[in-house]
Amino acid sequence: FNQAAETITGWREEEVKGKPFTEVFNLVSEDLHEKTKDSMTKVFDTGMITGASLADQTILIVKDGRKKPISYIITPIKGENEHILGLVMVFRDITNERIWQEKILDLSYRDALTGLYNRRFIEEQFKRSDFSRELPLGVILADVNGLKLTNDVFGHGEGDKLLQKTAEILVNNCRKEDIISRWGGDEFLILLPRTTGEIAEKIMMRIKSECSQVKSVRTHLSLAMGCAEVKKASEKLEHVVREAEERMYRQKLMEGKSYRNALINTLLATLFVKSMETEEHGERLKDYCLAVGRKMGLSTQELDELSLLAVLHDIGKVGVAESVLQKVGPLTIEEWEEMKKHPEIGYRIARNIPELSKIAEYILYLHERWDGKGYPKGLKGEKIPLLCRILAVADAFDAMTNDRTYRKAMGREEAMEEIRKNAGSQFDPEVG
Repeated sequence: FNQAAETITGWREEEVKGKPFTEVFNLVSEDLHEKTKDSMTKVFDTGMITGASLADQTILIVKDGRKKPISYIITPIKGENEHILGLVMVFRDITNERIWQEKILDLSYRDALTGLYNRRFIEEQFKRSDFSRELPLGVILADVNGLKLTNDVFGHGEGDKLLQKTAEILVNNCRKEDIISRWGGDEFLILLPRTTGEIAEKIMMRIKSECSQVKSVRTHLSLAMGCAEVKKASEKLEHVVREAEERMYRQKLMEGKSYRNALINTLLATLFVKSMETEEHGERLKDYCLAVGRKMGLSTQELDELSLLAVLHDIGKVGVAESVLQKVGPLTIEEWEEMKKHPEIGYRIARNIPELSKIAEYILYLHERWDGKGYPKGLKGEKIPLLCRILAVADAFDAMTNDRTYRKAMGREEAMEEIRKNAGSQFDPEVG
């Protein structure tokens, strides 16, 4: 009985002499919550080596009553004719290994980005857990609106922030005993023990209210949510989750347009703050474009699309660095390349919003030139959509006739002369 044995068990060598093995080594199965069979007797009876590993979850109750997880091996000492002369027991305290094992297991059940439980954990809860004592069990399913758009426009880093902020709000509005998980890419599932559907709806309202006040993300944080309730032990949790999911999707359809309108307004507000563009600039462009469009005999539908394009043509600049947008002097080559990304960013925004999808291509081709020297595609002449050619002239005219930080405005006649001078190269000669 060496010093390590004394440290682990709490017994001194002189104390254990003459004591029964089972009194010193009081071994308990952690899973079964009962004493293990006398391992020493087993080895004497069989002559075979026995033991317990980390996976066996054997607990040693030490002298002062504390519990320590151990691994051990008992080996017989044999003499002539395989007669057992004695036994050697080697054991060690595996508390640290158990702590690490639990940490690793916990990590396997956690979403790395948000720190919430992951889908694997929840699905195992479906199989293992008995929720009959937790009834009624409220279920909430939430979907982050606009995550794909956020990723496309601002990058996945900003999308990650949106998910992390959502997770934070869910945790803030739930109890410690509630189970909150990231159910999928943009979906979260909450299980609420001893919670009715009515209370679950109130929790949803609190969550939505907090989301509407968030200012720390670059887009409008909004969740589509649905809830349901497990009332009887006979009900399958998977079916109730599906019911909550269906309600969530119905809400997403009903509230989709108002969310998209709020998102557009948020993006425009961000644009006005970041760049030197103003709301008045968009309104002036709309007036100029409509005047030219009517003169050229455009249809009502084309005029509507032209109005929308005039207001939202630079929406892609929300994805360009503010330092580039607000720079007073000439842009460097790298800064110019950054600036030239905005038509493609605007195109992705418009493609993701059904109400704007009809002008997505116009936003993409707005900076093409009549002579083919524009960007991003280098389109030439009439291959450039007509609405883009009209807006290009209106945008240039408005830029020249209004003050900029780096120059004073020129007169309207002087601006028109400049446009005529560039007709056939930068501009469509038939527009103006």
